[in-house]
Amino acid sequence: MSHFGKINLFFIFFIFLIGCDQNIKLTKNFKISDLVLNIFNEEINDDYKLIAHAGGGINNLTYTNSLEAINNSIKLGYKLIEIDLIETSDLKLVGAHDWNHFRTISKCCKENEIPELKDFRNYKIYDKFTTVDYKKINEIFLNNEDLILVTDKTNNFDLINTSFTFDKSRLIVEVFGKENYFKAIRNNIQNPMYSTNINELDFIKKYNIKLIAVHSKDFTLNKKIYKELSDNGTIIFVYSTNDINFLKENNNSVSSFYSDFIDVKNKVCVSKICETY
Repeated sequence: MSHFGKINLFFIFFIFLIGCDQNIKLTKNFKISDLVLNIFNEEINDDYKLIAHAGGGINNLTYTNSLEAINNSIKLGYKLIEIDLIETSDLKLVGAHDWNHFRTISKCCKENEIPELKDFRNYKIYDKFTTVDYKKINEIFLNNEDLILVTDKTNNFDLINTSFTFDKSRLIVEVFGKENYFKAIRNNIQNPMYSTNINELDFIKKYNIKLIAVHSKDFTLNKKIYKELSDNGTIIFVYSTNDINFLKENNNSVSSFYSDFIDVKNKVCVSKICETY
């Protein structure tokens, strides 16, 4: 290797070290909102023990992200409402898992075509359910001040910040990827929730990440480790289950469970789909 090449490698390594130091400084003094901390630091937080997955299930259907599903979840006692958010062609946030899935459950658009907001609003999900967009979501959360919105899919933090007008301490943003986690903090996301697995345990500890989401299978295989994280103050969300026994078995280690069909108030599954997945 030439002398010039060695200098370039040294320079790149030096910049990498500076970046690492900045991220450590960034996360060292960062803490999630007092509202979320207080909810999940309490020994009993049954009102927030379940998250309505993709707006919650309705009529044995999942992933509708529909107005009717959200309203049904609120009726069932959910205080944490998760909504999948994706962008229309005119860069507005709407509730849908992804465009391919939305096409299968509505009569939306041609393959590879993404609608504008005005067109999205006119589609019906399964010919009967109503779509939601950022304006309708704002209306719901402004009118229900005890609700917390949990987002999925989008990591467009600028768009998230400008789209939602209710108190941002009531907004939990699921974050995908290490760089996006740091970016979320820099973009003033108060409650970035890092989507992760056991392979990233060192990263979670190094950067003192206190709000994470993990898959039920990963959690089940590594219960002891996640219990230690929970005991040390990490808020852990686990997706997804409709099995009451899974809730009971892991209640002390999991802060909140994503669910489609569990009645929060009565702790029963209100569907034929009562399993962990």
